[in-house]
Amino acid sequence: MAGTPGSGHASVPPLYGLVLAGGRSTRMRRDKAALAYRGRTQLERAMALLDGRVERTYVSVRAEQRAEPLRARFPQIVDTLADIGPVAGLLAAQAQHPEAAWLVLACDLPL
Repeated sequence: MAGTPGSGHASVPPLYGLVLAGGRSTRMRRDKAALAYRGRTQLERAMALLDGRVERTYVSVRAEQRAEPLRARFPQIVDTLADIGPVAGLLAAQAQHPEAAWLVLACDLPL
């Protein structure tokens, strides 16, 4: 419900989705976002979960991941800070779209 000036009601921000997929997968030694389950990658499954539930959906990536075929298929938000883990994706998303509220998923959550 959008408020009007002086009405005492705050505007409801748009809800955007973010899938965190900028990890290095060092312990697993292969890209967790690309792991397939029932014919779809973990990243594809996470993006599909958000589809229809949010106004826009993005995948959070490190700069060097932008051109990777799997990640390049989706709208991206690129991490601006390095080596701080998943919070880098959260900070980059909020900086790029400060007007939005965020529904955030990790790409490596099975099912």
